[in-house]
Amino acid sequence: MPSVDEALFRRAREGDRQAFWELVLPFRELIYSVALGMLKNHEQAEDQLHEVLLQAFRSLSNLRDPARLGSWLYSMTRNLSLDQIRKAQRLRGAIYASHGHGTSVAPVVPVEQRKEKEQWLTWMKAALDQLPEPFRVALALNYMNDTSCQEMAEILELTVPAVKSRLFQARKLLRRKTETLAAKEKGLDHGLR
Repeated sequence: MPSVDEALFRRAREGDRQAFWELVLPFRELIYSVALGMLKNHEQAEDQLHEVLLQAFRSLSNLRDPARLGSWLYSMTRNLSLDQIRKAQRLRGAIYASHGHGTSVAPVVPVEQRKEKEQWLTWMKAALDQLPEPFRVALALNYMNDTSCQEMAEILELTVPAVKSRLFQARKLLRRKTETLAAKEKGLDHGLR
């Protein structure tokens, strides 16, 4: 995780815009990775990045400890992403209800014929989407942001062994879900021939 210069932190807290940008830009990938892990959409994650930076600028004066900047930004990203997920769920429910149906909406997954490699990536993405949020976030931080276990421990406020365990469990669960999806689809394809 990027180290935080205390003098820069003080200037940013006092409203110095240039100091703020110098302070938070090293955390841009962290914010984006967490948002993407939760929202599962690149454009929404990019929008969330901008929203988090705006909120961080407005409320940085509330943060007292510069060493907590990474975990503070992580928490802010997670909370804003959860809010966005809830709003989307309410909107889908309202749209579905307005068509004379119940309040829950089943996700629609388009089925496409692809080459084997593309199909495997499709299965992997579907499996990743099914993982619980802590596992998705851990994988996003590790693979998309190349965050070390020590840095992840600080961000997620866990111990390093807990982070390693979470990553191990996430990879194992992702592999199992991907293989299950692949087996189901191959079984369906084989049965149609």
